[in-house]
Amino acid sequence: MAFSIARFMRQGAQAVRTYASVASAHTSSSLAPTGKTPHNVLNTKGPKRFAYQDKRKGFSERKTFLFKKYERLLRENELVLLFKMENLDVKLLNNVRRQASLVKIPSEDLARLEEKNNGVPWNFPTCSLTMIRTGLMRPVCRKDTAQPVQALEPHLRGQLAMLTCPVLSPEYIGKVLRAMERPVAAAVDAHDPKSAKKAPLFKPIVAVAERSRLVDTNALPAFTKLPNLPTLRAQLVGLLSAPGQKIAGLLSQAGGGELAATLEARRRDMEKPGTSAESASEA
Repeated sequence: MAFSIARFMRQGAQAVRTYASVASAHTSSSLAPTGKTPHNVLNTKGPKRFAYQDKRKGFSERKTFLFKKYERLLRENELVLLFKMENLDVKLLNNVRRQASLVKIPSEDLARLEEKNNGVPWNFPTCSLTMIRTGLMRPVCRKDTAQPVQALEPHLRGQLAMLTCPVLSPEYIGKVLRAMERPVAAAVDAHDPKSAKKAPLFKPIVAVAERSRLVDTNALPAFTKLPNLPTLRAQLVGLLSAPGQKIAGLLSQAGGGELAATLEARRRDMEKPGTSAESASEA
């Protein structure tokens, strides 16, 4: 009996040792460096980060610079005109810019421009043509407080250029538009219709005048034919002063000036030889 009990205990101990060795081998193999972390083992290395997760939030320095530049252009210029642009190479675009810079602004508008510049002579280009990034211009327009500027947002699609002028001069803008159109028209005429390359396109689509009015393409020709602001002021002063001048003339006549001159002429006629009082009275 004692022998059987001792034998049973030895067999039980052998079974425990066998189970322990098998469990140890299984645990060692599961923790081997296979590139994967078991679900039942605590990972102390932290989450893995990928390259796309390291992108900075917000604008870069370049985008911040352009954002502030667009804000300044919309705020400081009395005229902002957007152009739709297609198939313009660098040479043609530079030619368009050069033609616009050659247009001289009228002297009255130049004086007003220097007045806005605190009396300092204006030695900068009167107008400028800027290529804009529409994806960046849209939040600029949304942020602006002027309703016409906000209304530009639906037009900000595709490749656009922006013409800005610090003074609103319809005569000057009309000359600039005609000057910019000449090199583009010449390029269109020289384009081969059989070529796979499309003809260049450069046309105005919408404008904002004095941050208070939205001008569409249909109204642009009539807008460029309007007189300049100094001319409008002179015409307005003339219209307002004309009734006053007429009233002053009537008051001068009522004061007796014209009546005295008439009586003096009649007296001289009566003093002529052969003129009697009766004939004078009949006259």
